[in-house]
Amino acid sequence: MGFFSDLWHSMVLKDQTSAKEGYISAPEHPELLGRRGVVAKELRPAGTVIIDGKPVDVVSEGEYIKKGEKVTVISVTGNRVVVR
Repeated sequence: MGFFSDLWHSMVLKDQTSAKEGYISAPEHPELLGRRGVVAKELRPAGTVIIDGKPVDVVSEGEYIKKGEKVTVISVTGNRVVVR
């Protein structure tokens, strides 16, 4: 039984990562709020928009948006970027 117990304890994460220590799960982009872009991969409702020449993963407010349509970032919460 000792072998399995040791094996289990070697697989369990003992340290915690926190933003205070510089760890983040995904970068936030509040600077995108209000920016305009062009849909590169259709939004169903998630997809990709090109903003300032860079691809950004976004979601629409729920509707389908075709490739090539212009959109505006209306909300940024964490790494979730919402466009209309």
